[in-house]
Amino acid sequence: MIKLEKWFLNRPKHAQRVIGNAEKLLHYVPLKKGQVFLELGCGNGAVSKHIAQKYLLNVTGTDLDAEQIQCAQEASADIPNVSFLKADGTNLSFRENVFDVVLSFGVMHHIPNWLGAFDEINRVLKPMGYFIYLDFIYSKWLMAIGRSFQHRYGVVTVEELDSFAERNNYSTIHSALSKSLFIHQYEAVYQKG
Repeated sequence: MIKLEKWFLNRPKHAQRVIGNAEKLLHYVPLKKGQVFLELGCGNGAVSKHIAQKYLLNVTGTDLDAEQIQCAQEASADIPNVSFLKADGTNLSFRENVFDVVLSFGVMHHIPNWLGAFDEINRVLKPMGYFIYLDFIYSKWLMAIGRSFQHRYGVVTVEELDSFAERNNYSTIHSALSKSLFIHQYEAVYQKG
C-alpha cells in the first residue's frame, strides 16, 4: 500500500465506516462468546479490536504490511482476546478447520493470487463456519482491462466468487451488489457446508 492509501485507511472516520459494514454483515452470523475469528487483511486492526471487545471472540488479525500490524498491536495491547500477526493471505500458518468466522474486507483487490487466498480461507475455516466478504468487483467490460494488471492486483468478478462458493460447498446467506460506472462493491456472507 502506498502512504496515501495508508493515511486514508487509518483515519478514524474510515474505521467507523468499516466497523459499520462489519456490524451489518455480522447480523447474519450467530456469534457466540469464545468463537475463533480471523480477519484477513486487518490493516490497523480497528475491526478486529472492535469484534474482540464487543462479542468476546478470540480474534486474530493478519496483514502483509508490518507497519499496519505494529499499529494494530500497539492499539490493542490491553485486549487479551485479540492478536495480530504479519501473514500472507495466500499462505497462512494456521492448521485446517481452526476458525468459526473469517472476514475479508477490501483485501482481495490487493492480492494478485486472490484465488489462492480464497483457498486458504476455505482451508482454515471450520465446516459450518462463516466467510464474510466485502470488496470491489469489476464490471464485465472493465474486467478485460483489469486482467492486464492482474500481476499486481486481484481482479475478482461476482461469477468467480459464485463459482468458488459452489465448488467448495458454501451456501450464500446474504449478498448485495452496489454498482457504479466502473467498479462495483460486493458484500456477501457465506456458510461452509
